[in-house]
Amino acid sequence: MKKKSWVSLTLLFVSYFTFGWKLSEFDVPPHQTWLVALASILVLDIVLSFPMRKTKALIRGWFSSDIGAFLAIIVGAFVAVVVFAWLHLFATSLLLISAGVLARLDIQISGWKNWRAFVILTTISLGGVGLGGGIEFWLKTGRLVFS
Repeated sequence: MKKKSWVSLTLLFVSYFTFGWKLSEFDVPPHQTWLVALASILVLDIVLSFPMRKTKALIRGWFSSDIGAFLAIIVGAFVAVVVFAWLHLFATSLLLISAGVLARLDIQISGWKNWRAFVILTTISLGGVGLGGGIEFWLKTGRLVFS
C-alpha cells in the first residue's frame, strides 16, 4: 500500500473506535446493540467493496415512471424528517460512511481487488469498534466480559 493510504485507514480506525466507545455507553441491552452495529458495519463494507454495476440503470428505471418518482419524493421527505429528528445519529453515520469511502478509494488507487478491500475495511472497522467499546466498558466496569 502507498504511504498516504495509512492516513485514511487510520482515520477509519479512529472513527470506528469512537463509534464503539459511544456504542458502549448506550443504556440498551448490549447484545442487541452490538448485533445491529456489527451487521451494519458488514453491510457498509460489502456495499463499499462490491459496488453494484447496474446502479445507474436501476435508478433511471425507477425514476422513469410516475409512481417511482412519487415514491422517491415520499421516501425522500421521510428521510429528511428522520435526519432532522435524529441529527446526532445521522452525523455519526455520515462520518462512518465518509471515512469508509475515503479508505476504499485509497485501497482502490493502490490497485487491490474487491475481496482484499473487503477484508481490510472489515478488519479495521470491526477492530476499531471492538477496541473502542472494549476499552470504554473496561474503564467503566473494570472487567471485559458482560454478565
